[in-house]
Amino acid sequence: MTTESNASDADVSQGLSKERWAVFGVVALAYLLVFAQRTGPGLITNHLQTEFHVTAATLGTMTSIQYLLYMLLQIPVGLFGDRFGPERLFVAGVMFDGVGTLIFSEAHVFGWLLIGRAVVGLGDALIWVNIVLILAKRFLQQEFGVLLGLVGTGGNIGALLTTLPFAAWVSAVGWRQPFFLLGLALLLVGCLAAVLLLRRRRTVGALPRAVVAHPAQTSTAPKIVYVPVLQVLRRVVRARLAWATFACHFGIVGTYMGFVSLWAVPFFIASYHIGRSQAAWFTLIAFVGALVGGPVTGVISDRLGRRRMPYLWLQGLAVLAWVTMWVGGGHLPVVVTALQMFVLGFGNGGSLLTFAAIRDQTEPSQSGVMSGFANAGGFLSAVLLPVLYGAVVDSASPASASGVPATAHAMAMGLLVPTVFSLVGFVGATLLPEFRH
Repeated sequence: MTTESNASDADVSQGLSKERWAVFGVVALAYLLVFAQRTGPGLITNHLQTEFHVTAATLGTMTSIQYLLYMLLQIPVGLFGDRFGPERLFVAGVMFDGVGTLIFSEAHVFGWLLIGRAVVGLGDALIWVNIVLILAKRFLQQEFGVLLGLVGTGGNIGALLTTLPFAAWVSAVGWRQPFFLLGLALLLVGCLAAVLLLRRRRTVGALPRAVVAHPAQTSTAPKIVYVPVLQVLRRVVRARLAWATFACHFGIVGTYMGFVSLWAVPFFIASYHIGRSQAAWFTLIAFVGALVGGPVTGVISDRLGRRRMPYLWLQGLAVLAWVTMWVGGGHLPVVVTALQMFVLGFGNGGSLLTFAAIRDQTEPSQSGVMSGFANAGGFLSAVLLPVLYGAVVDSASPASASGVPATAHAMAMGLLVPTVFSLVGFVGATLLPEFRH
């Protein structure tokens, strides 16, 4: 009897292990495509400004509306994810991203561009926090930092695809077809995620993370006790950890996303008098930095058993990169600028420390809300940066108000915005409570 029971437990354990890695795979694939549609518009900024005859500041609203919806929904998404399960919200997010990308690809007036990006913003808002919750259910604490970094790597592979390959594709067939096919791919992966995550709920989907390694103990698994919503929100907004991680994300994520998703390619075209494909090399280097930044930072912080010190280094390097880029005014040697972009990308990849710190120090019933609050900081920055950057560019280059691409000097002046924002992230890292595990 004991032998049969042990064999049965082993079969269950093996099945649960296979399922959780399948979940990890589909989550990473979805995030790859989500990131591709998020960063892709940055490659076609000049196309859009010329085709739709809008100013730099007006074009900035296209990105800002996407990130505004993302930001506003982070805390509600955290609450719903904690209470009703993150799987449904994640699937819905991927599907919304697909629909929004299709609308964007078929837009022929600027208003429909905004609607498309708004739908994408709604979908994006449902993605990351629920990825954190899905993985936290299925993997142990000592695995979490590395796996979260690998998902981030999947996203940054998607960003890599929107550099040189995407530039060549756009040059060959225009910008609409690539975005249309990207939207279809998102819908297909959303269907795959639905099949995997929303089918008959297996025990693993409802277990606290520590129980996954011991499926035979499911009958004695501890239950998460939820407290009223207002009480959770009060605890979050009074917590030093919440504001520290909010500021960290504001400084290192929003600046990077707001710049790369809209203004990086035009900046390098104007500064170095190069073509779109050549300018895409700089964003490619940034995405490579982000690609390795997540896993490397996750491994280092997991082995050190601490989050604050690695985050201080990341934030400090990001501040240094933005300051030198702004002071250089777009006239630094190409090698130096490439290094700056790598550092900014590496810091963005390492921002997973925000969620690792929250997981270390937050009760499971509040981790979704805390993660959403911190994530909102990054996307508040991403909301503000494109418009403020565009406003600075318009003021320094009046001709851009007529849809004419801005001068190199004007584009360089706009770098003051991310430079100031990055200082907020460094302050946040200094306030991050230390925690050893």
